[in-house]
Amino acid sequence: MSILLNGRKLAKPLRNGVTWNALLDGRKLWGTPADTVTGVEILNEDGTPAPTSLPVNGSIRLAARATYADGHTGEVTTSGVRFTSLDTSVATISGNTVTWRHGGTALVTATMGGFTSAALSVSAAYAPESVTLLDEAGKPVTAVTLRVGEAVNVRANILPAGASQEYTATVKDTGVARVGEPVPTGIRTGVESLTLRVGEAQNITVNVLPDYVSQEFTASIRDTKIASSGQPVPTGVTVTPDSLTLRAGETRSIQVGVQPDYAPQEFTATVKDSSIASVKQQ
Repeated sequence: MSILLNGRKLAKPLRNGVTWNALLDGRKLWGTPADTVTGVEILNEDGTPAPTSLPVNGSIRLAARATYADGHTGEVTTSGVRFTSLDTSVATISGNTVTWRHGGTALVTATMGGFTSAALSVSAAYAPESVTLLDEAGKPVTAVTLRVGEAVNVRANILPAGASQEYTATVKDTGVARVGEPVPTGIRTGVESLTLRVGEAQNITVNVLPDYVSQEFTASIRDTKIASSGQPVPTGVTVTPDSLTLRAGETRSIQVGVQPDYAPQEFTATVKDSSIASVKQQ
């Protein structure tokens, strides 16, 4: 930095062969390599990389670190640093605190020892300014009339588009309507009780209430030793006769029964050693 006196450049004072310096507001007028700033890096206040986003109504705190002409790097500091917002409509600065004002991009610089850093780009989030309900065709919805069991799909259109599109839909009087899928309130069956003999089966009709909710349900029986829902489960197989002796070329029919008798009688017959005999299922 040049020092001027009456418009003329003033060199460092020389006395008795020794070069002297002077201080102004605590700074040397003639900088040396050790105190001449040649670079400034903007950081987070804790020394980590500088934040590049700013939430709605939020703030961030910055610090800076200088590099000097002799190559050494200073400490992370907020002292002797002047932070400047180049976009005060988006973010303002007080000390080292950057405060949100509006959505957009703010450029922030830091100045130390007369050297100004490259601008830090801070993206400020947009605040929602309006919310409009739209139907499936994209037309605005201001009122909905529904009959019992009817439903209508609507979506929220939040402006500006850059604002967060997250929202929570609610209904003021949940006794009249609700948001989301209908909630089952009960179950109605065609019979209250059943008496069955071994092997007997009977179909029953189940309706989930109210009628307009999903009719999906899972049927179960508390004591599966007494009865089961769905098809009976096979527990064993009987073969009559239980053994056979055949000569080459001879055939013999056998009877196969799936237990219990009321279980499905479908089965697949196989022979363990097909080089000795084969089976043909009819």
